[in-house]
Amino acid sequence: MQRKSWAGAAAIGVLLAGCGGSDIGGTSQPDSGAVPLATATDALRELGNTIAAVRLVQTPLPGACSSGSDTIAGPASKSRAFVYYSTFTGTVVYETHNYSACVQSSNATTLDGLLEAGTTADGAYTYAVRGSPTAVLLVRSSGVDGGGTAVSIAQSLVGTTETHIVSDTQSEVRSGLQTKKTQTPASSSNPTYQNLFAVGVNGPTFDVLSDSSGNGGNGSETIAGSYTYDSTACSGGTALAATPSALLLTLSSDGSYSYATGGALTVSAGANSVTYTFSTAGATLSGSISGSLSSSEVQQAFGVGSGC
Repeated sequence: MQRKSWAGAAAIGVLLAGCGGSDIGGTSQPDSGAVPLATATDALRELGNTIAAVRLVQTPLPGACSSGSDTIAGPASKSRAFVYYSTFTGTVVYETHNYSACVQSSNATTLDGLLEAGTTADGAYTYAVRGSPTAVLLVRSSGVDGGGTAVSIAQSLVGTTETHIVSDTQSEVRSGLQTKKTQTPASSSNPTYQNLFAVGVNGPTFDVLSDSSGNGGNGSETIAGSYTYDSTACSGGTALAATPSALLLTLSSDGSYSYATGGALTVSAGANSVTYTFSTAGATLSGSISGSLSSSEVQQAFGVGSGC
């Protein structure tokens, strides 16, 4: 996967810096100090946060509203520079969506805010811009926290993703995107959990190259990019993730997620770095942290998709 300049990420940083206008807020930058990487607990946490970054980059586009409204402008066409793929400019057909209490029956969420999405005529390049310089795209849902308490969940999204269809089996998505997630008990107005998470904002974009033919058709992923977070559950900071060899994926027993059973991932933060070498038994750790993670710990990190 070819790396690119920091220009695109710097541009989205300007967009994020000017954002606000939501009752969730969440447009200030997370702590940019290096995350701690000294123990196996740190390694497990940052494996989960790397997967959280991948999941954020791969956030799907919304579907049609089952209730509420989606005011659509377009389709229209324009010339657009795909700044995360610095050599490509093309004509895109795009729509702008203005959601108001838009209920997504597929995943029981409610949307408010702006989304612009478009594609080139051949479908080789697509993009999505969530939020605007003055507001975020807000996603609301409900659930249960780790202690079994019913909570209201609010998640803001602001930033850009650009996707290139490389071949029949390969697609690459590059992103500068920030989210803030809060959980508030149904009986309270005070959040008990907050997590501000950003990918590709203070550095290169966060890139994920997926190959559906990898690992005998189970799929593989190549990852490169920075992520930053600040959470009530973790001290936060910045890390850089890269895959020296593609992650070979295996579908979980319940079919709800895939996890690595081959390949390698390196997470670097400040002067420290840890490399995870995956197998069916889990992951062997090397670098600033030695030891191993069991298969159940690796599956936990990929299944939950969050370290904090």
